[in-house]
This record gives sequence, structure tokens and C-alpha cells, in this order.
Amino acid sequence: MKHRKKIVTNVTIKDVARAAGVSIATVSRILNGSAGVSEELAARVAAAVVELGYRPNDVARALKVRESRSIGLIIPDIENPFFPALVRGVEDAARQQGYAVILCNTDGKLEEEERYIRFLFSKQVDGILFTGGVDCDDSLGLLASLPIPVVALDRRAAAELSAVVCDNYQGGILAVEHLFEQGRKRIAFIGGPARSSSAIDRRRGFLDTHSRYGVVVNGRLMITGNYSFDSGYRAAVALMESREPFDAIFAANDMMAIGAIEALTEQGINIPDDVAVVGYDDIRMAGWYKPALTTVRQPVYEMGMAAVAMLLDQISGVRASACEEKFKPELIVRNSSGGREGHDGVSSI
Repeated sequence: MKHRKKIVTNVTIKDVARAAGVSIATVSRILNGSAGVSEELAARVAAAVVELGYRPNDVARALKVRESRSIGLIIPDIENPFFPALVRGVEDAARQQGYAVILCNTDGKLEEEERYIRFLFSKQVDGILFTGGVDCDDSLGLLASLPIPVVALDRRAAAELSAVVCDNYQGGILAVEHLFEQGRKRIAFIGGPARSSSAIDRRRGFLDTHSRYGVVVNGRLMITGNYSFDSGYRAAVALMESREPFDAIFAANDMMAIGAIEALTEQGINIPDDVAVVGYDDIRMAGWYKPALTTVRQPVYEMGMAAVAMLLDQISGVRASACEEKFKPELIVRNSSGGREGHDGVSSI
């Protein structure tokens, strides 16, 4: 990993106390969840634990008897329509088990991710759910060093962390297979950020499906976006300006797909007669946008609930080792690719 901090395995509680400028007893009280420690001291100890990569042994973990009945949820962009359903799934599942959720929005910035990790640890949350930005390897490394359970959500994680994800590779296959079955032969691709694990998997699905169908990919029809409406709009403009013929677009998320449709229709291109468009996620507006958007649905609400269940299993000790739960995507056929307006045709893998 490019900038990941080195995790030191022989760090002791004495080293943490020295780095934080507090006594060993104070570090012990904070790690054990004892009351009577100021927030300022707790934050200093949390920062030292994260920076040094301190890993309390199993005996130290067992000493923590006081629970906060709270979990942290870190997400990169609260304005992205993908995340409200995810947050709702997390909150509903946590509430059912008597837990409160502390929501932290990072705007996809590494420094904000690290700041919130320290903040949540200083607040003595019982565990953290993490959906990072594009370059979140450092943050995943820091999370893996914490002495509390962590589950990565909608992101592939390092081996030492559990994760709840959707099968983005198969989702990419579903989208491209559908376009080929609709008779489209020159499919453009608007991908997500190059370092995003979800974008990488959807791109692999796009490429491998072309290979399986014996169709050569035109690299000039592959453009990278950043999951925003504006980047989808700009990508479609660039595709039109390239003069390369295309009769379909697979965009790696719905906001980019909608941005692309806006750019195409402004130039008098009919959707789907001239160009079919498929998105990814099935955000709420996908069904009522005109034309209604064909998309690959992720069971986002269910993923949020599953992540909470996994985290609480780790908190309670029911699950000790890291694991991954992978959900299946579904193809939702609507008008933008030639399906009937207002009709959802569901094809699952």
C-alpha cells in the first residue's frame, strides 16, 4: 500500500503512555472503558494507539467490561444518493439491538477519515463500520490496529478486517450482458475512480464480458469518472467529441449514468433508440428519472443491516476471526436500455 503506516507488533502499553504523555494507569483505564477520564486525554491516547499500531493482547481485551452501546459509521459522501439507504439499514439494525450510531461524513478525504477514527475511538465506541473514500488504504491500516471490532462496508478490506460487500464484478457482467442481448455492439464505459475497489471490479466485469462474447474493447470508449453527475456529463461530452461510434453506455454508478443521459439528450441523441444507457446502484431517483434508468441494484439497506449484525457478533465474541459476506446484484431493466417504461424486470445472478 502506497502510504500505509507501518503497523508495529511489539508496541507495549508503556510506549503508548509515553507517546501520549500520560501514565500507564491512564492508558489502561481508557482501553478498559473505565469512567472518569477526560475527552482530551482519551483523544491523546487514541491518537497514540493508532499511530503506534498498538494491539492489546486477548487478556487486555477481556478486561473491558463497560460497553458504550454505540458504534461509529464512517462514510465518504452523505450527499451521494447511494448512502441514505445504507445509513438507514445500519441505524435500523443498530436500534433493534439497543445501539446508537455516530455518523461521520469525511467528504472522501483521508485526513478526515483518520480524524474520525481517532474521534470514535476516544468516544469509546464498541465498534466501527467503515466505508472509505477512493484512497482509503491508510485508513484501513489504522482501523486494523485498533483494539475494537471493525467491519468494512461496501469496500474490500485487508485480510485482518471483516467486510460486507456486493459482487461488483458480477454486477458489471450483468450490465454488459444485457446490452449485448439488446443488440448493442459498441459499448462505452464510464468507470469510477481508478483506485476504488468497487470501480475496479465493475471494470473487470465490463472487460471480461467483452472477451467472453468475442468483442474487442475500444479503449477510446473507456473514460474514468468520479461517481458524480458532473463527471458522467463530462464523460459523455468527451465520448461525443471523440467521434468514435457507440450505441450504448455502461456507467459505473447511477449518478454518472444520469449525467451522461443529460449530455446526450442536449445534443438530440435519443435514449434508448440511439444510445442505450445502464447505470449501477439503483438509487431512488433511478426509477422515476425520465427515461427511467436501467441499472444494477445493490441491496444497500440489507448490506447495512448485515454489517451491523457482523459487527455486533464480533463485539459479543460470537465471531472471532475476520470474514466477508458478499451480496448478489440484480439487473433492473427499465426504459433507458429499451425496457418498457415503468416496468422493473429483475434478473439475478
